[in-house]
Amino acid sequence: MATTAAVPRQISQWTLRLAAGQAATSAAIPLNASVGAVAAASLSHHASLAGTSVGLAMLASVGSLFVAGRVSDRHGRKPVLTAGLALLSVGAVLCGVAITVDSYALFVVGTLVFGAGQGPAMMHRAAAADLYPVEQRAHGVGLVASAGAVGSIVGPLLASGLILVLVPLGLGERAAPWLLVPLTAGLAILLVRGIHTDPRDVARRLGDWFPGSSAAPEAGEPRTRRELLRIGPARAAIVTAALIQAAMVGVMGVTAVVLDEQGLGAAAIGIFISAHFLGMFGLAAPLGRLADRLGRRRMLLAGIGGTAVGAVGTALLGESLLILPFFFLLGLGWCSSWVAGTTVLADVTTPVERGRLTAMNDQVVSLCGAAAVLSAGVVLDRFGFPAVGIGLAVILLAALPLTLRLREPAPGVYGP
Repeated sequence: MATTAAVPRQISQWTLRLAAGQAATSAAIPLNASVGAVAAASLSHHASLAGTSVGLAMLASVGSLFVAGRVSDRHGRKPVLTAGLALLSVGAVLCGVAITVDSYALFVVGTLVFGAGQGPAMMHRAAAADLYPVEQRAHGVGLVASAGAVGSIVGPLLASGLILVLVPLGLGERAAPWLLVPLTAGLAILLVRGIHTDPRDVARRLGDWFPGSSAAPEAGEPRTRRELLRIGPARAAIVTAALIQAAMVGVMGVTAVVLDEQGLGAAAIGIFISAHFLGMFGLAAPLGRLADRLGRRRMLLAGIGGTAVGAVGTALLGESLLILPFFFLLGLGWCSSWVAGTTVLADVTTPVERGRLTAMNDQVVSLCGAAAVLSAGVVLDRFGFPAVGIGLAVILLAALPLTLRLREPAPGVYGP
């Protein structure tokens, strides 16, 4: 493998801008899993519909990703990221208004708009993969993903601060946090728009930025969706990511409801969700470095194991504060697969087809996550929290055979 090249200053600056966008996205999405889940159950008057806040958002993201992937490859990553952040803002405002006027129908509309932005906004890490050669790619993805830790910690704290400030002024406790999204996403839009060369165009001429690095794949005629899905490493990464997403989101989507039933307020629940999102993003940079040194396959397997243990532990201890480390592990396992899987998709594609494959991955992931969280609400209502975690962990193990068959003689190099 080629000697690791120094990272140009301009690439580092653009990585920081993408990281800021990831932080804004990570500050927004926990609201839908915590305050949104409780609001869905309250506004609908059915505990079994608690998962609709996350599930409907994921379904909406599937639809928006059909457009986002194609636009990303044809026109660049910046327009997609900007649109995603804008939709997150509009959706959040609608959700806050819906809670204020006690309208479940309007809340559903806001959730759908929020979800339509969620998918494109989560493509910051694909843009980061464009900026780095194969021997540094996972670390680049991890650097951007790690900024999500800032959002996951600061976001709920700022949301709790908005509750303290705005509730005395007459705004409801569950409506106030949504106003955080337009503030953070607006700043992120300005930063992303300040990236002068679109990451897709950097990837097209990566050798100009990293002389002596491993050669990028030839950018000939883009392969079709079907041809991209026939790539073995891509299939392994997508299946693993999808099942891990199902296990994580299924458990996470109903945990807030369980905690709320114990009498914990929105601010306290936000702290638990913050710990989970810290696991999702806090160690992304070192996990990316490990994926560059040890290989993507090993990190995918670590993700499967960590997520399974976290799902079972969280569900079994759902009525105890001891769920905190397992809730963290649930996010950490997801992070391992997210960084490694994203890197695999970039390893096996050219810059003009990478956006579509990443979008297809996110569509499958969102569908599995939506199915899991919608089902989790019903399982929680009928069988209890332990059944949710154990059932999803068992389903997750189905990813093992395909991932174990993946051959990676060197990091980012795949065999037949």
